[in-house]
Amino acid sequence: MSIVFVGGGNMASALIGGLIAHGQPAEDVRVVEIQPEAAERLRKDWGIQTYDRLSPVVEQAGTLVLAVKPQQLHEVVAALPPLSPDVRVISVAAGIRTSSLSRWLHGHANIVRAMPNTPALVRQGVAGLYAMPGVSEEDRLHAQSLLRAVGAVVWVEKESDLDAVTAVSGSGPAYVFYFMEVMLKAALSLGLNDKAARLLVQETVLGAAQLAKTSPDGPETLRRKVTSPGGTTEAAIAVFERSGLESIVIEALQAASRRSCELGDSLDRE
Repeated sequence: MSIVFVGGGNMASALIGGLIAHGQPAEDVRVVEIQPEAAERLRKDWGIQTYDRLSPVVEQAGTLVLAVKPQQLHEVVAALPPLSPDVRVISVAAGIRTSSLSRWLHGHANIVRAMPNTPALVRQGVAGLYAMPGVSEEDRLHAQSLLRAVGAVVWVEKESDLDAVTAVSGSGPAYVFYFMEVMLKAALSLGLNDKAARLLVQETVLGAAQLAKTSPDGPETLRRKVTSPGGTTEAAIAVFERSGLESIVIEALQAASRRSCELGDSLDRE
C-alpha cells in the first residue's frame, strides 16, 4: 500500500524527501497536486508519481497525508469516499482538529494530527503529534516514523496541547529569526560589514543550539557559564532583564497559543 500525499507544497515536499532519504521507495509515494508547476517539481525532485485528481489514487493508500491549506481541507476531504478503518490518516493542516476531520471523513477514527515546523525543510524540524484514542500503537509508530524523517517528534496526550506546541515550536523559528534580524542590525550598527555580521549571527545561533542540544546542562546553566561577573555578557543580559524580556517572551507565547485555539475554533465552525 502506498503513502499518498494530498497537497504537494513545501511541507509535503520536505516529508517526501525525508522519507526517500530514509529508504522509502519512490514508487510507493504518490501525490495529488492540482498545480502543474508544483507537480512537475515533485516529479523532478523525487521521481514520484503525481495526480491531479483524488479518485485514481486514494483507493491504493495505506497512509493518507493531508497537507493542504487548512481553509481548503474540508472541501478536499468531502470529496473522498469512505475510507477503510485500516487507512492511516495523518494531518499536517494547522488548526484542524481531529473531531472535525473525523466528522468530514464519515466517522473515520484512525487519525493522527501533526504540528511540524519549517526547519523540516532541512530535516532539522520538530513536530508535535496527537493521536485519536482508537489509534493503535502500530499506527502511532508509523506516524512517528514518517515525521521523524524530517526531525524529532513529541507526543501530546491532549489535543489542546497542540496549541502550546504551535506557540513554542510551530511559530518558534520566527522568534529565532526575529532575534537574528535584530542581532544583525546591531552588528551593522557596531561597524561590522554585512558578510561578517551575517556569518557571526548565523554561526552563533547554530552553535548555541547544538551546544544546548548536546550538553547535559540546561539553558540557564549554559547562560551562566558564558556570563562572567562584570563582563560584556553580563552588561547585555542586564539590559534584557531591565527591559522585562522574560515576561515579554512568556506573554508572546501565551498570545500565540490563544490565537492557535481561536483559529481552531474558527475552522471548526466553518
